[in-house]
Amino acid sequence: MQRIIGTRGSAALILSAGALLLAAPGSSLGASPGAVTRTFSFIAKANSRTATVVNIDSLLINARCDSRGFPVVFAFSSASGGDLFAHIFDGQGRVHIVHNTSFSKGSRGVLVSTTSSDFDSTGMLAFETSAGKVVTVNYAFDNSTTLNKQNVCTVFGSYVAS
Repeated sequence: MQRIIGTRGSAALILSAGALLLAAPGSSLGASPGAVTRTFSFIAKANSRTATVVNIDSLLINARCDSRGFPVVFAFSSASGGDLFAHIFDGQGRVHIVHNTSFSKGSRGVLVSTTSSDFDSTGMLAFETSAGKVVTVNYAFDNSTTLNKQNVCTVFGSYVAS
């Protein structure tokens, strides 16, 4: 049998792992003690009213279904300074990127759903305020063929805020 890691390599690996574990609670590697985790689900018919699906730490995300039953998702900020980054993957494998480093109070809402007529999509959104508040949102949305062809659109996911 051939040895993969020598004696010194094993000791270095153990010390590195121990140092990482000791550093994590007091550093940015550890989870924030006041972190909030929630899930959300929006299900509606075509021409629905706008509903709030996320409203935390100056980030507001609204969802509705348009006249064709397609989901429309917008993000808004009430922070005095903020950044918004999102990656949305549609059912065709295309990536839609949202990048707004001036996402703050008074700025226009940002569309965080696709307009490519392919609405079975997933997304990841990251938002940070100048005060250091961070919200990450993982979400998915689909048009009227979703949920066993119930003729509804849906937006659902979860978020973590710290």
